[in-house]
Amino acid sequence: MKNQLSQLTSLKTTIRQILGTRLTNIIKLSEKEFNLLIKELESDPLFEKLRNERIIRYKKFPNTGFSNAFLEFNENISIDHSIIDIGSILERKEEVIRKIKQIGIEDFKKHILYNDDNLSYSEIAEKCKVTVDEVKKIIDLLNEISIQSEFHNPSSIDISSQIKYNKIASIDKDEKGHFMINLFSPNMVRGRYELDYEKLKEIKNRKMQSLVNKLELINARKTLIYQILEKLISHQKDFLATGNFDNRRLLTQKDLSGEINIDPSIVSRIIKNRSVVIPAGIEISLQDFFSNKKDIKKLLTRKIIEKSKSKLSAEKIKQMIKKEFRVNISRRSVAYYLEEFKLRK
Repeated sequence: MKNQLSQLTSLKTTIRQILGTRLTNIIKLSEKEFNLLIKELESDPLFEKLRNERIIRYKKFPNTGFSNAFLEFNENISIDHSIIDIGSILERKEEVIRKIKQIGIEDFKKHILYNDDNLSYSEIAEKCKVTVDEVKKIIDLLNEISIQSEFHNPSSIDISSQIKYNKIASIDKDEKGHFMINLFSPNMVRGRYELDYEKLKEIKNRKMQSLVNKLELINARKTLIYQILEKLISHQKDFLATGNFDNRRLLTQKDLSGEINIDPSIVSRIIKNRSVVIPAGIEISLQDFFSNKKDIKKLLTRKIIEKSKSKLSAEKIKQMIKKEFRVNISRRSVAYYLEEFKLRK
């Protein structure tokens, strides 16, 4: 019995390791590689068959929308012009956007972008009063926006450095004053794939399980990105409301990984080189939402000052931080923070 339990535990560990490795691999993909994978899967006749039979549906993430930034043109972009014909792309984009405006933004979102009713191209064309060929052109542009995100939604962070950021969303306030996530990638806007597993069991197709496995991994990456954005908004409302970095709450990557029950290394990989635009109109990296060691020490220093009714020396504050929070900080650092707080008053 003990041997059987040991084998079972070992098997569960092995399964977790396999799944973890596969998830890590899909998270490592660049935005371009990830969206090319989605395009390839959705071009598969089996995917189209399952979608038409309502076995696969798109499920939009709550409190998200599509940023209208895709309607803007960016002609002066730091990109390798030898691989991308910018003039051709902008001309094609302008033509398609004119057609989207003719359809109307609401009908475009409802029938083409979200397509909650799983309409066919001909049904979409009928609803939007356009041709099937025009529907295909719009969908091709949406795929291109996802794949060539660095062209259509370029980041303005450190454009002279070797680090290139992927601007994935803008965080905005809705009409009720609540924060919402407006995504730049149409693939993220559509949300996750909702699979009817009961109907899938009835289908005899050797390719099906491979397709389902890939769709589940795509779901995992999309869901984790969404969960992290949602948690960052929840924790950093004061910062988002003011745009003042001093208003950030104490938050570490380890804290957040515990909340969504994933390994901290996964959080680290997801936030790396990704950025968002906050309500103040500033683009910041996702890493800026988290506290580093200096931020933590500064916050603890401020907490001790605010709790004390009398003026404290740097040495006294140092001792109180060590006793109360079990954090070591030099007297010199405390003195530096005290001087910084005075200057900001």
